[in-house]
Amino acid sequence: MIHLVEIGCYVNATSSSTHTVGMGLKGFVLAAGPQATTWMTLRVVATDGSGAWMEGLVAWTDAAGFALSVKATGGSGTHTGWRLAAGTLRFSNEEYDDSSAPGPFEPVITPEGYAQGSVSLHGDGKSFGAADVEKGLVKVINAGLRDHLRRYAYFGRLARELIVTDSDADYSTATVVRTGTVEQPVVSKEDVLFRWRGKLSDLDSRWQGSTFPGGTGAGMSTDGADGLKNLPRPRLRGYRPQIEPVPTNVTGDLRQISDKRIHGVENGRNRGAAITVGVKCNTLQQLKDSAPTSGTFNWYDGSGGDGAWCKTTFGSQGGVFTLAAWEGATATDRTLAQVWRRVLIEDCGYTDSDISGPDVVALDTACPWEAGIWAGTSEKTKRDALNDLCDGVAGYHDDDLGVWRITFDGATAGAPVLTFRELVDDDEDAPLGHVPYVDLELVASNDESRGLPVCAVDVQFAPRDRKLDGGDLAGDSTSATDPVGGADMRTQLSSEYLTETWPAAGKDQTIIDLWGERRLTVKTSLRYRADAQALAQRLFAIHSVLRDRFSLTSFLNEETLAARPGACVAARSSRYGLSAGMTLRVNGRELDGQSMKLDLMEVAV
Repeated sequence: MIHLVEIGCYVNATSSSTHTVGMGLKGFVLAAGPQATTWMTLRVVATDGSGAWMEGLVAWTDAAGFALSVKATGGSGTHTGWRLAAGTLRFSNEEYDDSSAPGPFEPVITPEGYAQGSVSLHGDGKSFGAADVEKGLVKVINAGLRDHLRRYAYFGRLARELIVTDSDADYSTATVVRTGTVEQPVVSKEDVLFRWRGKLSDLDSRWQGSTFPGGTGAGMSTDGADGLKNLPRPRLRGYRPQIEPVPTNVTGDLRQISDKRIHGVENGRNRGAAITVGVKCNTLQQLKDSAPTSGTFNWYDGSGGDGAWCKTTFGSQGGVFTLAAWEGATATDRTLAQVWRRVLIEDCGYTDSDISGPDVVALDTACPWEAGIWAGTSEKTKRDALNDLCDGVAGYHDDDLGVWRITFDGATAGAPVLTFRELVDDDEDAPLGHVPYVDLELVASNDESRGLPVCAVDVQFAPRDRKLDGGDLAGDSTSATDPVGGADMRTQLSSEYLTETWPAAGKDQTIIDLWGERRLTVKTSLRYRADAQALAQRLFAIHSVLRDRFSLTSFLNEETLAARPGACVAARSSRYGLSAGMTLRVNGRELDGQSMKLDLMEVAV
């Protein structure tokens, strides 16, 4: 195997050479900035604002400048100044310069300097959660020759690690080990260390898109008084049953629901008393000018791009005001999968091509349940928002190919993508798709954090966004859809969640007699009791049986790369009762040089 690494960068040097846009070899005298690197792909852009550019391979460099073998162009004309813009560096651990490749790969990766990092989807062995951040690493030999690389800008540029079988392999056959975005390199006399990270790291910025500027809070101010200055504006995705809109003026009768458009409101309450939905205004100004009738509140959906708001007849001193609100025109727009997709696209800047469409469809089929997330003035990161949305139901992660994936924890196991087997002599008779493993270890089969069966599953649902006074009652006993209605009408709001349990009787005594009493409590953002019950029932079927957990070490190659987190594999061994083989789910993977270590959990049937 030959490891290839492609790293994007921005050179940002300038040249005052005069050139006409066109193909062929062109020499550039360096005017300012870092030098180019031999064999890198480089785009030079005219500095006169015309938009003209040329791109190709850097054929050679010296202290004075470089020569560019132009392979592609944009625009036309003769230009007297150029900026060295986007570049791609290529490194390998062995010689690889096949003509099918986009350029030669410099064989300077150190023996220990590639394929390091790890990713884990279900570290507790019980349920999905957000994946760990996978970090890549590549170390190239420097000997002082590559000090200039530290002057390039790398942050946010794409990096890829690939594998080809040998030096004659066509580039189209290269298998991607993983992708990521680059951070700055660390340069020493001996080597240059590049680090990059998966997309999950990009979710650590604030989810709410804007902050309150603060002010006097007079009149119908939407800026908020000084107490709100620099605090995030609220944001809603999906359905939330009891949120507390943020008062933005001194009197507290104008309140912001979300900084994005919403599609509906209901179930207004003030100290337990119902506040009826009043007039829906067409603009924010119309809402400000309106006068709600007694016992009602007016609202505006934010369709003008200025956020969703409501107006009450009483101020913030008149008691805590809550309402139910939703974003997403229909119930099918408010499923967990659709809300997750919308957050990634509309709040995080990704596109449909960055998201696994089949995963969204499959999750909608398995979990056609309404869910939602809301954040007030307490800052929430994008990762926090997605974690709150998905917790207990589904796991999401960015896969090695840079695509966002999401999977239901109770999904039926798929067919194994490959089978790991003991190496017996040369093992020449092994069936296609069977690969040898280096080491297999049974980690645990009755450890509480890894495989012990549960006697009951408790699913928390209908989340409230803050605890209120004990005198404030939740629920509407006359509503068939109020998630905290009916028997829960007198549930105190000091209880943030309602709980649905399976088995309906409370717990499975048979499991308790064998293994002791252990319950699995799952926090969700689901709307309805029936959905919580369905989830509890499915999770009980999965987690009420004993499952084995293994650690398997294998070589990293084109075949074993199929064992990506979330996939199913099979293991055959003369030990641990695996002679006939067992289907296992890849919970996590750790890469170290040319080997990989898998965290495997037996798939529950």
